[in-house]
Amino acid sequence: MTNRSAPPQALALLALLTLLWGTNWPLFRLALEGLSVWSFRTFVAAIAAVALFGAAKLRGERLSVPRRLWLPLLAASIGNITVWGIATTVAVLYLPSGQASILAYTMPLWLAPLAAIFLGQRFTLRLLLAILLGIAAVTLLMIPNFASYAHAPLGLAAGLSAGFAWAVGTVVVKRTDWGGMGLALTAWQVLLSVPPIALGFLLVDGTWPTAGVLAWAVSVYIALVPMAIGTATWFALVHLLPAQIAGLSSVCIPVVAVIAGVLLYNEPLGPLQIAALACAVAALYLALVPPRTATPARA
Repeated sequence: MTNRSAPPQALALLALLTLLWGTNWPLFRLALEGLSVWSFRTFVAAIAAVALFGAAKLRGERLSVPRRLWLPLLAASIGNITVWGIATTVAVLYLPSGQASILAYTMPLWLAPLAAIFLGQRFTLRLLLAILLGIAAVTLLMIPNFASYAHAPLGLAAGLSAGFAWAVGTVVVKRTDWGGMGLALTAWQVLLSVPPIALGFLLVDGTWPTAGVLAWAVSVYIALVPMAIGTATWFALVHLLPAQIAGLSSVCIPVVAVIAGVLLYNEPLGPLQIAALACAVAALYLALVPPRTATPARA
């Protein structure tokens, strides 16, 4: 990947994923005006699982899982969906959703060494610089929130745990031969996350909340578009790109989330956010665009 550009399909999926997940976090606030965090997570995961299995069935995919794949499938589901959902839920209980999202997108920081250890992916100078720029982008977004993190250490730990779990789940997906499983792989991961998240709802909430039409409409949209389509897009991207570069693709998502917050809620857009966007774009350029090779001089 360092000697050739990313395939056009990967670039299209990256643009789609950034749009779907980046605009998701501001909508989260609208859903939580009528639903609790746990009821929202349970509802979204269940609806997304049904939609993904329906889409996989329409595509003619085999929905059964070979016995040898159940263990890595469960591990991938725990990292990518279950711990991610629960950890971000806990983070949102102690921190504003925007701050929690930024912590969760520290994933490339964890994924880079994990991919080197478990996938044998080497660090080039160009890739290392891209990773550092990606970390800088997330750090710049975190700077205004350091005081909140200091007063909510559990929220900080939960947000970082979400990023780490996502990285582990990505490595599991990348190193496993899934035998041609496509959309069904995403569907099973989401479905396996429903019971533990629903258990959290039963233990914390116990009763289903009464929500307005807007909260339900936003929740259905999040379940079908960012959760179902977005998660499927992410795993397609993971299959097309090396894990380290796929992880870097996530650094633009919190930047888009910040910009969406500016447009929807008139949140401030200052030098730190602009610098973060510049670092994210530079990181993706270094990771996805190959270096130019010198052309031989004419005789």
